[in-house]
Amino acid sequence: MPNSNVLVVEDDDTIRRLLIEYLKSHDLVNVDGARDGVEALHLIVTNPYAVMILDVMMPKMSGIDVLDSLEAFLVDPSVKSLHDPPAVLIITSAEKTILPDVAIAQRCPGSVQRVFRKPFDIKELAGCVERYLEAG
Repeated sequence: MPNSNVLVVEDDDTIRRLLIEYLKSHDLVNVDGARDGVEALHLIVTNPYAVMILDVMMPKMSGIDVLDSLEAFLVDPSVKSLHDPPAVLIITSAEKTILPDVAIAQRCPGSVQRVFRKPFDIKELAGCVERYLEAG
């Protein structure tokens, strides 16, 4: 059975809950939530996720720091490695001129699949999640 686990990492409680509830309404999708990058990394090393929706600007540990940690998990043999990293969908309120998509994707090449700018279309984001779940 394919991995249908999704992790939503967002510090705004309202957005996180909305995304979790919307994604849970789809059959056979398991969705967890994290309030910051620290929680997200703990969940990633203890549970397999096919997709991670990741906010960039968060307290404690930013989404960029999470991407850097994911990259370390993938390439640094001294760090616990991930055998099957999640597809990462970025959500951010930062403007493209301040934080270009390319700058985000370069933090963890191959993992960052798409960047959504807030306010984003939840149906489009959910459709993207479904495509990566089906591909996995």
